[in-house]
Amino acid sequence: MDSGADQADAAAGALVIGRAVSFPARSIDGAEQAQTGILHLPASPAPAGGYPIVVFGHMTTGGAASAAPSTGGPGHPEWRRMSQGDVLCQSLVDRGVAVLRPDYEGIGGPGIHPYLIGVSLAESMRAMMRARRTFDERLGDTWIAAGHSEGAVAALHASALPEPDPRSRLAGTAAFAPVTRMDLSIRWATRVAARFPGSGVVSALIALMVRGAATTDERMQALIAAEGLSPAAKARWADLDRLCLTELAAPGSWGALAPGRIGGRDGAELFGRLFASFRENEVGALSGFRAPVRIDAARFDEVAPSPLSAALLRRYRNAGADLTARWWPTHHSGVMHAGQAPAQAADWIVDRLR
Repeated sequence: MDSGADQADAAAGALVIGRAVSFPARSIDGAEQAQTGILHLPASPAPAGGYPIVVFGHMTTGGAASAAPSTGGPGHPEWRRMSQGDVLCQSLVDRGVAVLRPDYEGIGGPGIHPYLIGVSLAESMRAMMRARRTFDERLGDTWIAAGHSEGAVAALHASALPEPDPRSRLAGTAAFAPVTRMDLSIRWATRVAARFPGSGVVSALIALMVRGAATTDERMQALIAAEGLSPAAKARWADLDRLCLTELAAPGSWGALAPGRIGGRDGAELFGRLFASFRENEVGALSGFRAPVRIDAARFDEVAPSPLSAALLRRYRNAGADLTARWWPTHHSGVMHAGQAPAQAADWIVDRLR
């Protein structure tokens, strides 16, 4: 997820070379499907027991096949977000850690992307870990779940579930600017009936959220088909199947629509159910982490405001999590830039994998 406040920023770092892979996973409805992702292998020889692994979840890039990082490159309109984790991933690969980067259900696989639905995001990460030996037999069993923004939600949910298979061993979780309490943030946004700087991305994200929540809510699906959306929102609905987030946020798509103009006659019920979905998938409600957790948060985060992130940290500490937290003087995407979280987080990850 990303508000787009730093659209002028350069990509987070140098290109990390990898190869696209596919693997079996379970969809939100339990059916088996093929999903895709990226595999990065170190150049150094594999140690005894195989390369340790980080499964890294990417920030929001959209909900269509065109938003899959495994198919992106420097000329892609979504490349800034697709490459946001490259600084961290390059550091890990250089230090002998293999990195797996799933595209997520509905982006690197069939169906609709269940945006911010924890069980689906976690399954993409866990399924890619389960399939590791089909990618390369040198991949080991020790792993870290990591991710940024939406990917942090994926990592935290994956860490609260059982191991992907009997041989794998979770050594920790590294969450960068995790999305939290969206029921509060989006409730405010949907009350704004005028466009404002950055509102195009907000409207596009709200549309992705509504569509994602509806994958597990038949009543939401009925509201979308009937009067839950405004006529202007309905006219742009099909864009979610073909455009990446940058394109969705443009004036020719959801960028033309103020957040408060998305709901229709039954918008109150539609958004009430969306807020309930946020609460059901709230990372702050997770517990039972099997390994230490590290959270890198941004002081000036426009997506996960610092008071909400601070409350998340308090909840984890009060619940007894083995928590390491670090604040960075930057914004939501900036936390992944060189000079911010990646160097310290990479040290923590490597220490956990030893």
